[in-house]
Amino acid sequence: MSTTDLSPTGAAESTREKTARAVSVSEYFRERTQQWRAIYERKRPLTLLELPIDILQLIITHTNDLTQLALTNSALYSLAIPLIYARFDIVWPDGQSEATESKSVDALTYGLSTLSLGSSFARTVRRTFDPRASNLSKLADNDYASYTKKFSLGNGPREWVAEYVISKESGKMLGTLAATAITKMKNLETFVWDMPTGVPSRVFEALASLANQPDGECKLNRVWVRWHDNSDNPEQLPPVIPPSFAPHQGTQHTPVGFLLPPTASHPPPRPPVRYSEYRCEYPTFSVLPPLKSLTVLDIDEIGYLDEMAVLIERSKDCLRELRVSMSPKVRNKAWTQPWDGPGLKQIDHRARWPGESTIGDRRLGGVLGVLVGRIYDIRKRHLTKHKSTVEGSAPGDASPSLPPSTSPQTHLDVKDGAETQKPGSAGKASPDDERSNSHGPSKGSKLSRSSTARKKRLDGKLKLHTLELEGVVLSLQVCRFAIDWSVLTTLTLLNCAQHHDVFWKMLNKQFQPTPVGAVSGASPRNKSSPTGTTSLQYHLALKAIHTDRTTHALVTFIKETLAPNSLELLFLQDVRHTGDPIPLNDIFRGAIKRHASSLRKLLLDSSSRQTAVNNRWVHWALTTDMVQYITSGRMSNLRELAVSLEYKDWHTFLQRLPNIPQLRSINIPHMAEYPGGAFDPRELALQLVDIITLRPDIRLCYIGVGPKCFEILESTEPARTGKRGAGAAAGAGAGVEAHSDEGSDEEDDDDDEEEGEGEGEGVGGTNGEDEEDEEEDDDDDDEEDEDDDDDGFVEPGGIKLKLREILFYDDKVAIFRARHGKL
Repeated sequence: MSTTDLSPTGAAESTREKTARAVSVSEYFRERTQQWRAIYERKRPLTLLELPIDILQLIITHTNDLTQLALTNSALYSLAIPLIYARFDIVWPDGQSEATESKSVDALTYGLSTLSLGSSFARTVRRTFDPRASNLSKLADNDYASYTKKFSLGNGPREWVAEYVISKESGKMLGTLAATAITKMKNLETFVWDMPTGVPSRVFEALASLANQPDGECKLNRVWVRWHDNSDNPEQLPPVIPPSFAPHQGTQHTPVGFLLPPTASHPPPRPPVRYSEYRCEYPTFSVLPPLKSLTVLDIDEIGYLDEMAVLIERSKDCLRELRVSMSPKVRNKAWTQPWDGPGLKQIDHRARWPGESTIGDRRLGGVLGVLVGRIYDIRKRHLTKHKSTVEGSAPGDASPSLPPSTSPQTHLDVKDGAETQKPGSAGKASPDDERSNSHGPSKGSKLSRSSTARKKRLDGKLKLHTLELEGVVLSLQVCRFAIDWSVLTTLTLLNCAQHHDVFWKMLNKQFQPTPVGAVSGASPRNKSSPTGTTSLQYHLALKAIHTDRTTHALVTFIKETLAPNSLELLFLQDVRHTGDPIPLNDIFRGAIKRHASSLRKLLLDSSSRQTAVNNRWVHWALTTDMVQYITSGRMSNLRELAVSLEYKDWHTFLQRLPNIPQLRSINIPHMAEYPGGAFDPRELALQLVDIITLRPDIRLCYIGVGPKCFEILESTEPARTGKRGAGAAAGAGAGVEAHSDEGSDEEDDDDDEEEGEGEGEGVGGTNGEDEEDEEEDDDDDDEEDEDDDDDGFVEPGGIKLKLREILFYDDKVAIFRARHGKL
C-alpha cells in the first residue's frame, strides 16, 4: 500500500503503538481511513487471502513450510520469498557422516548459483529457448539476493571443507560465486565465513561495493572471517606452544612488551614486495565499510593485521565487538610478540598497502600495537593526572603520566602489578618526531605541522562492548590506554601468555571503587566501612568474563572492582599443565557467592589439555557445601551450569534440583569416585529425567555428561510398545520452553547470529543434527523397541518425556561452546 493511503502522522504512530500491544484486528481496522472501513464493515468474515498484505505479513513470521506457502498464491509468494532468502546458512554435517550419493544437491554451490544468476542471463536463456516458459520468466525477475540479510558459511569436517581451499579450482569457483551473489545483497547485515579455506580478495571487494548503494546507506555491520593455513606444509600438525614464551632468557619487560637490548640488531628495512610475490590476499579488510562487529580468527600473516588496522581506524566511532585469534602455528614467532625499543614502530603510515611496509615484522606493542596503530600512538607522551583528569570522571578515564617506552630502564614491577620507571632517556623524541623536525621552513614545515597534528589525533580509545582474544600476547600499555574499560561488558582471554597476573592487578588498581560523591582522584574505597555503610561507586560494567588462566589476581579483581551481583557470565578454566590450580574455595568466596543472584552461566574446569593422563579436573570438583549452595535457590538466575562432581554428592544434586527449576542446560564432564570407575552417561541422564518427571516445573533442556550430550523431548502421544513418541521436538521436559529461553537474554541471540546457528532456514542451508536425528528416528522406528521404551517416562497428564542423544549444541549453548577453550 502506498503511503498516501495512510492516516495522518499522529494516527499512524498511535496505530503502531496499539499494534505493538497486540490490540484486536477490529480496533486496528477501525483507525484506518475510509478505504479500510469498507473491509471492516463486511457482513461475512474475511478469508485468509482477503486480508490486507500488512496483516498477512504479521502472520507469517517464520520460515517453516514457506516454500509450500510461496507456491500457493502470488500474494503469499511475494510475502514468503523475502523470508526464505533472508538467511543463507551452510551448516556442515557431523564428521562421522558418510559422503552423500552423487544424486544429492551441493547446497553450497547450487544455492550460490541461484543467488548469482542475473536477470540479463535469464533473458538470454529465455530468448534462446522458449519465451513462453513461465519458470524462465520468473527467473528473469530473480532478485532473491536483495532479501539476504545474513550470509554464513559454517565450519565442517576437515576432509569436506578442504575441497574448497582457495588454492583449488573448486575454491576459486566458490569465491567467484560468493562475490557475484554478495554484490546483489544490498540488505546484507552479517557476513560469516568460518570455513578455514581462505577468502578471496574479490569477496572483500564485493562486500566493499555494498557501501555504494543508491541511497548511500550500507547495512553491513558484522564480519566474521576464519583464515586458512597459509604455511608451506598445511598437513603438518601445529607445534606444542609453551605456556609462557620468552624471546630471550633474561629479556626485560616493559609496559609495552619485550625490551630489545641496545646491542640487539633490529632487522634491516626490507624493500617493498611486488604484488605477485605477496603471500596474502589483497585487498581484504582495508576496503570494508565501517563495522560494529569484527571477528578475525586464525591469523597467520602480519599483513592481515595491517589491513585490520585500517578498518579499525575507519570504524573507531562505531566498533563495539572485536574478536581476534592467532593461528597456533605462529604463536611462537617473533612478529606475534609485543616488542619495545628504539626504532620500533607500530605500523608504516607511508605504506599504501601491506606489501609496501618497510618497518619489519617486530612491531612496537605486538599484535595489539598494530591493530590500534592508526588510532593510538604508543610513543605519544601522556598528560599528567592533574592536567588530563576531568572532574567527575572515573579514575580509569584519565591518562596518567607514563614515560615513553624507549627508555631501556623502564620495567614492570611484577610484585604489585604497578608500572614503574627509573631515570633514563624518557625525554627522547620518537623517530617520527625527529624526522618531522628535520625539515626546514618551506613545504617541510607543512609536513611538520601535518605530522604534529596527526600525532595529536592518535590518542583515541576503542569503545568496545566485547573484546575476545585468543593466542594474543598482551601489551599492557595498549590494553590500558587504547581501550575504554568503562563501557566494556564482555572480556575473553584465551591462551594469552605473559603478564596475565599483572594485567588483572593493573585493572584492579586502576578501577578501584570510590565513595559516592567523592571528587575524582580521591583515595579508593573506604576500607573502614566493611559493612557497606558508605555507598561505593563502581567504574566497570563487565558482565561476562571467560579465561583459561585463573589466578588469585583475577579473583581479587572480580571481588574488589565489580559491583556485587553484576556479573552474569563466568567461565573459569585453568589449562596449564604444571602446578595445581588455585583452590576452588577461593573462587567460591571471592567470585561466585559475591555474584550469586546475577550469574546466569557458570563454568568451572581445571582440566589440562597438554598431558596424556588428565586428572587435574579433580581439583575443581564441587564439594558437598558447594553443591548445596548452588542448589539452594540463591542462584535464581542460573540458566547454564558446567561443573565436575563427586559421586557421593550426585544424589544430593538430584534431590535439590527442584530448587533451580530455571536451569536450562547442564554439563558434567567428570565425576570423581564413581563406583566401578567409568560411568554410563545415559544412565545418569535418565536419573535427571526421573526428577523432571516428578517435578514438571523443572525446565531443563540439554544434558551433557562426559563425552555424551542428550536432549529432553516431550510428546503428547501415549507410550506405545516398539514406537518412539512422534513429533517430540516441541520442547524439553514438561512445560519446558525451547532453549532460546528468555527473550530478554540478548546475549544468546547475539551468539546465535555470530556463530551462524544450524537452523538451516536460509537458501541451501541444512538442518544439521536436528534433521539427521529426526531422519534416524523415522528409519529406526521398527528396529528399536525395548531400549526405546526404557527411555520414555509418562507423566500423569499423558505427556511422554524422551531422552535423545545429540551432538553438543555448541552454537546454541554457551557452556558447550566454551568447553573447547577456543573462539
